[in-house]
Amino acid sequence: MQLKTKLHKYIYWFTFLAINFLSLLFKIRKLNFVEYKYDQQFAFNVLSSCQNGEIFNYIQNSAGVPAGPLIYLYECVGGLAGISNYQSLLIFEILTSQLLLIFLFYSLKNYLNPYNNLLVFLAICLNPFLVLWTRNPGITAHFELFAVLFVYYYLNRNKKKSNYFFIGFVSSLSFAAYIPIFVISYSILFTLLLFRKINNLKLLIYGSLSGFVLSIMSFIPYYQNAPFEVPRSRSGSWGLSSYWRILIDVLSGRSIKTKINNPEDYELLNQNFSHFDFFVNLNYVLILLILSYALFHLFKNLYKNQINDLDILFIGSLIISGIIFTVLDVPLYAHYLLTLSIFIFIYSFNAIIRSSFLILIFIVLMFSNIYINFSFHEFIQVNSGAENSDYGKSYITCGCCVEDARVCRGQ
Repeated sequence: MQLKTKLHKYIYWFTFLAINFLSLLFKIRKLNFVEYKYDQQFAFNVLSSCQNGEIFNYIQNSAGVPAGPLIYLYECVGGLAGISNYQSLLIFEILTSQLLLIFLFYSLKNYLNPYNNLLVFLAICLNPFLVLWTRNPGITAHFELFAVLFVYYYLNRNKKKSNYFFIGFVSSLSFAAYIPIFVISYSILFTLLLFRKINNLKLLIYGSLSGFVLSIMSFIPYYQNAPFEVPRSRSGSWGLSSYWRILIDVLSGRSIKTKINNPEDYELLNQNFSHFDFFVNLNYVLILLILSYALFHLFKNLYKNQINDLDILFIGSLIISGIIFTVLDVPLYAHYLLTLSIFIFIYSFNAIIRSSFLILIFIVLMFSNIYINFSFHEFIQVNSGAENSDYGKSYITCGCCVEDARVCRGQ
């Protein structure tokens, strides 16, 4: 399915520009009404910390251990660049993320058919949950950096020997940013090793060790003044079934409902936008069908012994990561799997061959995601947040005007 005529090319690139426009529109508009609680306030304070020379900033994650200082890479760069306004910080991070997604799109040109590539780009850029999280600070929200670097070096690892070093280095360095990204990256590399698709293991090990040493060293300032802690589990119900449920919610955008998790708030949202729940469930069913077909496609390739790099990417990200997260026995949240969503989108949509199916899926996802994004953010603006839900009070009504943003939390 190549671009055969000039008309096809014009339509293709116009659609690409339209996706970028819509993505940035939903991410940048109404920034006064973004979520703003303790985590967001801490990230914002990193601006001034880095301006004062304090580049090592740590915050405890949900498992009770500190996240590495690279989680605030964008904030530190923004602070050193002179950014002092919260909305300006968000715009800087959103634009950086969008540029990385455009780089991903061009990086995949040699590996995916044009229309499959465009569908992957649409799914990532307009996914309601990913759009919502991109309107937050930190590597947690701007997961694209490590995902894009990993995909680039992974697919090009055999073109240059040094790429083996860099894929190991980037994977290990993610430990100093966000541990779930580290787990996902090494799940894929482990799968690559299982299928004997590594041509230069020595350089991969050197890169991994180099990145890991730097990551460990980045925690030294924290543990000089704090006791060593191990991750804790606050629930006994986090199994492989939870991983699949949460993952499909993220891929379909259904996880956006966790931000309006109060029944009264959600009922009010559906009263104002009567088709919201319908489109959320439509996305869910569509993604579930696509994921099922992708698994069928994978098993067919396994049966024929025709495994390629994208198959391995899918096995590592979908199955091996799920097993490891289950074995770790820590609470699993939707934002842990944001990086994973990119890898799974790449494989799942690339498995679709028939152009008629591609066009149909593209149209449904386009209009469904537009409606969900528009409805959600309009509701948040009209109600100045979702005070009774996890979203809490919006930045303009609470976060901008208090010393401790924890009072802005929802119920």
